[in-house]
Amino acid sequence: MTTEISFKEPSKPTIFVMKRVWIALAIPVVIFCTLGSEAVSQSFVAWLLAGAFIIFTAIPKYLDKRKNHSTIDYLNENNDGYYYHEFDNTALLLDLNKKTLKLKEKGKEQTYPFSDIKTWRYDLISSGKIIGVGITNGIIAKSQNDSNRLKDAKKSGFFISVKDIQNPEWQIKFFPKKGRFSDDVGFRDTELQMKRWMQVFEQVLNKN
Repeated sequence: MTTEISFKEPSKPTIFVMKRVWIALAIPVVIFCTLGSEAVSQSFVAWLLAGAFIIFTAIPKYLDKRKNHSTIDYLNENNDGYYYHEFDNTALLLDLNKKTLKLKEKGKEQTYPFSDIKTWRYDLISSGKIIGVGITNGIIAKSQNDSNRLKDAKKSGFFISVKDIQNPEWQIKFFPKKGRFSDDVGFRDTELQMKRWMQVFEQVLNKN
């Protein structure tokens, strides 16, 4: 979002924060220390396949950890009259000085006076988790859970209705700052974030 002021983006973790990556890298070191260099060369292909599998299974969790650190929130900490939220190419900026709300979603931006804000609410969807017994069923269940999680995330968000015929409603995305969208910790964290913004809107707009 284009603003007159800038808001600090949290630093994102690297792939090396994942324990499984360190395990994959540690395997040849352990083999070398216990069995020698010849054993490392003999088991290179096996280690390469095992390491690739370990790292591959760590990628989804790593991507979630990066998303945990992708939200920018600023709640008038310096008493300068700004409330800001940004995630996944959506953003909102409440400017108490100008009494305006600036919104961004899917490449479009628009600024509204407080008097044009009609309603605000949040929706948080959870399809639950499917459990699969056995390797094949486990893979199918994981695939279905990932698909449901993406659908839930798309349907969830903070929704703002405004007096605008072309863009009557805006959806601002949220994501847990800890945990995953599909687990209890992440679900609760996302819920608290959006309840916090409900409070912000109620307090700010009721004063104006």
